[in-house]
Amino acid sequence: RFELVNARRGTYDGALATDVEVQLPALNLLMLISVFGAALFVVNIWRKGWGLPLVAIGLWTVVHVVAAGIYPALFQRLRIEPVESVRELTYIGDNQAATRFAYGLDSESLTTLDYTYSTSLTNEDVTSAEDIIDNVSLVDQSLTAEAFAVTQAEVSNYKFPNQLDIDRYMVDGELKPVVLAVRNLNLDGIDEGWERQHVSFTHGYGVAVAAADRTAPGGLPDYLVEGIGPALRVDEGLNETLEQPQVYFAEDLGGYAIVGASRDEVDYVGEGQEATSFRYDGDGGVPMGSFIRRLAFSLRFQSLDPLISNFIQDETAVIYRRDVEDRVAELAPFLEFDSDPYPVLADGRVFWVVDAYTTTNNFPYSQKVNTNSLSSTADLASGYNYVRNSVKAVVDGYNGDVRFYVVDEQDPIAGAYMSAFPDLFSPASEIPSSLSNHLRYPADIFKVQTDMWATYQVDDPVQFLEGALAWKVAAQPTTEAGDGETTTSTRPMEPQYRTTRLPGESETEFILQRAFVPASSGTTGGRPELTGILVARSDPENYGQLLLYSPPRGTVAAPDLVDSEIRKESDISAFITLRAAQGSRVRFGEMQMVLLDETVLYVRPLYIQAEGTVAVPQLDQVIVVSDSRIAMEPTLDEAIAAVTSDGDAPPAPGTTEADEADDQPATTPGTDSPVIGEDLSDLSVAELVQKADELLELADLAEAAGDPDGAADLRRESREALDRLSQLLGIEPSTAPTSGEA
Repeated sequence: RFELVNARRGTYDGALATDVEVQLPALNLLMLISVFGAALFVVNIWRKGWGLPLVAIGLWTVVHVVAAGIYPALFQRLRIEPVESVRELTYIGDNQAATRFAYGLDSESLTTLDYTYSTSLTNEDVTSAEDIIDNVSLVDQSLTAEAFAVTQAEVSNYKFPNQLDIDRYMVDGELKPVVLAVRNLNLDGIDEGWERQHVSFTHGYGVAVAAADRTAPGGLPDYLVEGIGPALRVDEGLNETLEQPQVYFAEDLGGYAIVGASRDEVDYVGEGQEATSFRYDGDGGVPMGSFIRRLAFSLRFQSLDPLISNFIQDETAVIYRRDVEDRVAELAPFLEFDSDPYPVLADGRVFWVVDAYTTTNNFPYSQKVNTNSLSSTADLASGYNYVRNSVKAVVDGYNGDVRFYVVDEQDPIAGAYMSAFPDLFSPASEIPSSLSNHLRYPADIFKVQTDMWATYQVDDPVQFLEGALAWKVAAQPTTEAGDGETTTSTRPMEPQYRTTRLPGESETEFILQRAFVPASSGTTGGRPELTGILVARSDPENYGQLLLYSPPRGTVAAPDLVDSEIRKESDISAFITLRAAQGSRVRFGEMQMVLLDETVLYVRPLYIQAEGTVAVPQLDQVIVVSDSRIAMEPTLDEAIAAVTSDGDAPPAPGTTEADEADDQPATTPGTDSPVIGEDLSDLSVAELVQKADELLELADLAEAAGDPDGAADLRRESREALDRLSQLLGIEPSTAPTSGEA
């Protein structure tokens, strides 16, 4: 009977009308019949035969099939579904309240704020939001990872992940966004052989940290921490040091390492392929000096070498379970863990933070997570109906020590685990400030919460059942730029970490955000416009608070719609076409949604990647969108100045003073097209692209007509048009074709 509170008969979970009005009485009746049947069996002790047992079993079976099976199904279909909004009203309200609480979306955890939106961005707005604009991230975590791999991996022994982590650090006394990654040991880049794989090369080395709000000249990362060995450099403005750069425990680090052997380990390999030695002096590892232990580890690793190697001595130890996710899961298998551990540079060494979750699938009336529709692909996406990010696991990258801190003591499941394993868990008050200042609200649970909130933000049970007011997570803009690239995306946007000052607040903080659009947008022709922006706060004093900013309906375009408008803008499309013609690959960075006090800015970096196997994406232009105004400039400040309503913004795309000129160009004999020698100074970007194309076509016609001199003049004019185009776009002029073969 009590399992009915988790019934999943219809679309919504919990004891609904049929369960309460029909299923529960049927179960009570079955209980009485079971007692009655038991009495008949007792009576049958004195009255021989099969009559009474058959009556008991038959009665119970009939009631079970009819009253507890067939009748509830018919009742649901014939009496409930035709008037669902009336019959299910009370019970749906229970489902709404329980689901919001189970996922941390109730009124105590989530605050809704009206967001006053203005369609114009003025110079005064820019000045008042200077601290917000200064922290806008221009560094894409995926594209910049390629630069990290080329410029910071140093040799093949090390590797960086495909996606950098984003965090905030004090730089020159201000809280600033950074991207960072650990220089991990790359076992695939080391020659095969037991000694090299397990005794010589045992650890990664340090981290690379780059500013996220700016790049170095040339569009490459502006590193705050870089290099290895003597070349290791920590920027003076960064309020951190790196005294213990060796990393023995990391993300995606498998295998095992032998430390304390009779030979030294390789600390790092410099650019000249010179190896520097190192001996591990930490507390990690399991001693393996005795014959019995060597035999045990030889069996464990299915290798004869630990048993027969002369490198192993009395003080030798073996370090295994080096992957931080495996390490914490082995210690606390009853917890669910986040899919993205992230490094923290603190106290002169590298730590790893792994978010841990308590879950259950038995929370009364709460809606179970639908793994088929869930936008998250993380390990957290499993069948549960209650989740809390109650625990933070911290792993020392050098020693491998693991500490579990309970950050939500109101969670009853975490409280039960803490009582059962008092030596395993520590209170949040014991987290060192050097680490607590870098804790972040995890993206995995935020994906779950935003997916659930898209449906459960509706208060009225009737409107909730109707579904007309439901939301969905806004679509993720595509990244490739080029002809034929689709801008339609069905993948929900990824949560964005940002260092910013929230509207109405006075201090800069670290947040996580995600946007919503109407559920009908994009499928029935509806315009994708923002219905809400959910923000999760990460700084210690506000950790875990959820804020929902609700802009006026129909005022703020969604990211995928802005992406489409950017691609259609003539100056930007012409720039992409020109760069592609020069052999470069143009790639869009992540679309940053920037909340100012009364308006929303979209900021998108544009990366250029030259040809070549070692070429990396370099930040070249910054695109800013404010309402319907779009600008692309080499810097963020210039782009923002161009979209302010009272600034020197550029004219609308495709319009120039030349459009109203009365002078008509002359024509070449035998053609109806402009001749060479036309003034190019007043032409727009789009017109220059069109003119260069027309001149090349005329050159081909002139050459086919037997006029090579005229063809050469036309191609020279085409080159001048492209050079003029390069000047307008602020890039180096290319060498335009001067012959038919070119």
